[in-house]
Amino acid sequence: MAPALYQPVEDLETPALLVDIDAMERNIEEYVAFADENGVTLRSHIKTHKNAELAALEDEMTDGGGICCQTLGEVETMARNGIDDIYLSYQVVGEQKLDRFCWLSQKVERLATTVDSAATIDLLQDAAQDHDITADVILEVDVGLHRTGVAPGSEAVALAERIDEAANLEFDGILAYESHVKAEAETKSEFDELCRETMELAEDVVDDIEAAGIPVDEVKVGGTATSRYSGKHPVVTEINPGMYPFNDVGELELRPWEVSKDDCAATVITTVISVPDDDRLVVDGGSKTFSLDKPQMPVPKNRDDIEYANASEEHGWIDTSNSDESFAVGDRLEFIVPHVCTTINLHDLIIGARDDQVEELWEVQARGKVR
Repeated sequence: MAPALYQPVEDLETPALLVDIDAMERNIEEYVAFADENGVTLRSHIKTHKNAELAALEDEMTDGGGICCQTLGEVETMARNGIDDIYLSYQVVGEQKLDRFCWLSQKVERLATTVDSAATIDLLQDAAQDHDITADVILEVDVGLHRTGVAPGSEAVALAERIDEAANLEFDGILAYESHVKAEAETKSEFDELCRETMELAEDVVDDIEAAGIPVDEVKVGGTATSRYSGKHPVVTEINPGMYPFNDVGELELRPWEVSKDDCAATVITTVISVPDDDRLVVDGGSKTFSLDKPQMPVPKNRDDIEYANASEEHGWIDTSNSDESFAVGDRLEFIVPHVCTTINLHDLIIGARDDQVEELWEVQARGKVR
């Protein structure tokens, strides 16, 4: 049976992907307050939830900060649903994708994209010229993640000059994504120090580009874990976190000093389908319900006496050996999701609840929009 508005949460058919609206709004407000305090724009990354209503809520709560997408399919979904300030933090490659980008740029108020090589710059320039548009461009600089991005120094300056000289491209600034810090920092002070060092590297890139006579109006940085550290540096103009409204087990384990279970708004409610013995039970949420693409396992939301120990596709194996409670078939257990972005992508619907009652039903509209 499909979830219904005003339905009690306890009556939901399981497994059910649930978002605590009060916790979600508190999380957004915390990041908004940080952005306001530090004079940066909060542009939310919607690849986490892939829903235009939530994107509009984030845009509204950030006073029109706009949104960030990771695929053209996400951009199309957001644009068709009224979002008109979008940054695509990804390289557009291929004739069909470039045609789609140029078409979309004429449908929204502002659409910027990302480049990191002469090839991506030239391809974008050719497409923009063919379609008689001016494309807003952000240059991605590799500040330590070693995924995409041009190396700091003369190569970055040369690419900024190439963009600036292109007739149909507008150089808007740089992206300096510092996600590598998550793998290196273990304490709050280490987050602070490593983010500061990385932003000083980004500042050097800005200084080099501006010394070549090209203004750098925007410096975009930050995921959920690093935004509130990197965003304090004066070179930064914009932070782009995505998971922050929801959090997950990864964030809970990574930053226990600022993320608690109460901050984890995204959970899955499951039902006990089998109690094979005294120290083990099985729930109806396995690897097709919880994304297990990272080492973390689901964590019980409201208790510490049981452990999600293993999963097969439709089964979750729960270790109850440390619990004094007796469990029965039909009992319900709620778990914080291990990785919220990829878990939401497994579901058709996000159920928003307040005071144990269904208040919102958000379709995962851009699910599967990987092109």
